[in-house]
Amino acid sequence: MTPYALLTRATMAVYGHRFWTPLDRAAADPAAAQWTTLQALLARHRDTTFGRAHGFASIRSPKDYAAQVPIQQYADLHPHIERQRTTGEPALTADAPVFYAQTSGSTGTPKYIPITEATLRLTRTEQKTFSWLQHRAVPAAFAGRTLGIMGAAVEARLDSGHAVGSVSGHLYRTMPRMVKARFVVPPEVSTIHDYERKYLLILRLALETPDITYMGAPNPSSFLRLATLLERQREALTRSVATGRFDGLEGESRQVRDAVLGRLTAQPARAAALDQLPALTLASAWPRLALVTTWTGGSCGVALDSVRAMLPPSTRVMELGYQATEFRGSFALEAESPGGLPPLTHTCFEFVEQHAWDRGVRDTLPLEALEPGHRYQVIVTTASGLYRYFMNDLLEVCGRHRETPLLRFVQKGRGVTNLTGEKLYEAQVIEAMADTARACGLDVPFYLVLADEATSGYTAFVACAPAATPPPDFAARLDAALRARNIEFDAKRASGRLTAAAVVWIDPRAAEAYTRASVAAGQREGQFKPALLQYTRELRMPLADLHALARPTAVLTA
Repeated sequence: MTPYALLTRATMAVYGHRFWTPLDRAAADPAAAQWTTLQALLARHRDTTFGRAHGFASIRSPKDYAAQVPIQQYADLHPHIERQRTTGEPALTADAPVFYAQTSGSTGTPKYIPITEATLRLTRTEQKTFSWLQHRAVPAAFAGRTLGIMGAAVEARLDSGHAVGSVSGHLYRTMPRMVKARFVVPPEVSTIHDYERKYLLILRLALETPDITYMGAPNPSSFLRLATLLERQREALTRSVATGRFDGLEGESRQVRDAVLGRLTAQPARAAALDQLPALTLASAWPRLALVTTWTGGSCGVALDSVRAMLPPSTRVMELGYQATEFRGSFALEAESPGGLPPLTHTCFEFVEQHAWDRGVRDTLPLEALEPGHRYQVIVTTASGLYRYFMNDLLEVCGRHRETPLLRFVQKGRGVTNLTGEKLYEAQVIEAMADTARACGLDVPFYLVLADEATSGYTAFVACAPAATPPPDFAARLDAALRARNIEFDAKRASGRLTAAAVVWIDPRAAEAYTRASVAAGQREGQFKPALLQYTRELRMPLADLHALARPTAVLTA
């Protein structure tokens, strides 16, 4: 066993003892763990402006907390965030924010979440806990090099001088030197704004070694992008590996150039080996790849299905966990498992059953009261000063660890359309499209389903490989699958109030075009979750551009 392997095993043993064991024990009594966590948060922040206004010092139970603090939206907390940011007053948190994390903006204008030293300490603990769980699940993933794709530590500056960046980028930049050395891409690359150049550089740095055993990125579409560039830019990439040169860095910052140029070396033998491969793919370039960690739920599962076919047969996939800019919501306990254990010693959770929330119910349930198979809206209290904060995320209970429910992300709570009273959910669309594509033997790496208020109907823009022949009954099958999953959709179709679903076959390049348009509109590329179901009026790219990517004779109706 190599010295690195011995050190890794010893480090993981420490992580398991210090971080996993206490969480595992807490899962045996989630009610007690949640109350202890809430008490600590209230005590820490009781003298803030928000804490005094809501009587934190007098709260003696979770019931008191719910009675004294209404459920909060970002707009409710925004004045406190701004007051603390601009004056330094402890309006929301006792300790001053170190920087601000920007949300992905998937459901509206980006928001700025305060990140304090306490937040970072908890996040480091969560990162080490998840490292132990990954090592337990797939030890081989830690034997070689790591390819990680994440956000930049500093993306912008606010008028108060505070940095805006991603928590993952900040942690990446501050990793111990020994750990950072295992990453093939330095953190400075995440600051490159040119979309294609950044991913080409990521590939170029990764191609120097066949010894990548771990890949991680929030969104599986990042791996699809890498695979596409491998095929499209194969000759240029292998030539760069052979010569050690990479064109296009002249316009980047000095920090980027210094970080990258020291890693670009001439590897003619590696280039020759890559040239001899029948096809340059994720599997052929990195045959030892043991683990891919990414989001697997909700709309991200669509891209993941295509990614799986590109990986070595032995590669395992592990859910990154229910995770947002605001907080981490779960840890996957095993590879290929959709659910995860909430970090119940760090964050307080409350829930409202999905349909009860839609009816206007705001009485919440504690974590231990959730039932398997049910779906819930989630409200959280975090170390960043988000008190009873409505996440607008729909979660499903999919098992238990000890006495604590395991949670999986289903969709953003806003992923619902309603043209005639059918209330179609994105999760229903995802299930219907997956079943239809499977029945037709078709690989669908990307699609958008648009609800058109003018026509009272739905149009699915569906990507498939240029060589694939779309079946003529696909639209009818999709329409039937939607009707089977939603009784109101079925009733409105039967009465003619909803028109039959239409399908427009589009080029797979539409996925990248849609991502580019969304990022340009303010969404964060690293944590981008495509809204697969939306109203036509909400589309972030011109509808004409989407139609321009249609294949000939591309429109089918049910």
